Amino acid sequence: MDFFLIDVDTIKCSVPYSQIKNYEKKIDILANLILDSEGIINPIFVKKIGSNSYELVYGEIEYYAMVKVCKINPEKGEVIAAFIIEEKEQELVKTQIDFLRKSLFNGEDDSQTVCTARDNRGKLNLVHKEINKIHETLESLIEMNTAKGLKKLLEKQLESIISEAETKSKEEAIQYLNKSKAELLEQQKKIDDKILELSKVNLVDTTYDELSKLMQQEGSKTPQVKASWKAIEYWRKSEQELTWDNLKKSTVNKSKEKIKGFAMVSYQQLRKVAYL
Repeated sequence: MDFFLIDVDTIKCSVPYSQIKNYEKKIDILANLILDSEGIINPIFVKKIGSNSYELVYGEIEYYAMVKVCKINPEKGEVIAAFIIEEKEQELVKTQIDFLRKSLFNGEDDSQTVCTARDNRGKLNLVHKEINKIHETLESLIEMNTAKGLKKLLEKQLESIISEAETKSKEEAIQYLNKSKAELLEQQKKIDDKILELSKVNLVDTTYDELSKLMQQEGSKTPQVKASWKAIEYWRKSEQELTWDNLKKSTVNKSKEKIKGFAMVSYQQLRKVAYL
């Protein structure tokens, strides 16, 4: 389960507003609190249904409150904190949230949850700062998708390191620069991991070209990519079901679903660059 800030307009809600009319007053109160505190402290839960689209799993009140905020002040209602969950996690997540809400508020009307937020302004601001940090990280990653953005980011980091080194003695500067080099390499690895995570494609609707590009970036050869694509196409058929477990069957030599050339190495590469 991953935590991100996502655009509100990329979320599809299967529960129409008419069905939660009874909560309209709570939605209005929450929208005003979000406008006052410039952030929402309760993340929603979504599942990914496309490269940049999501379906709401839990958090209808929070979602519609943010929609209302967006109409009043687009800047404050543009993004919302969300946990992106897998299909298999949906029921477990719903059960856990229901249990926690009942435990925390002793079964009382959850309108008190909204009202007590006004008395917790300090905590709201702290959480909002943390959310902003996540937002800044994502903006940096998006910016790095361009050569200009990457150059700007590296120049800023190096400028700060060199400036700090100039205030030290020769021996201290060497030690500091070596340490900074190691930290930058570690940071690069983390950024690479984040970029890979954000670049993942949905096997349900991805194209061969999209998948080929990502797998080759991870070191896969053309024959491995082609074999992986054959396995995906096989399980995409209407009479089949495209799941990770079924794809794994296609790597087993004695299995009737075995796809020639598709082995465990290719399966593991798929897990790195795609999701279901």
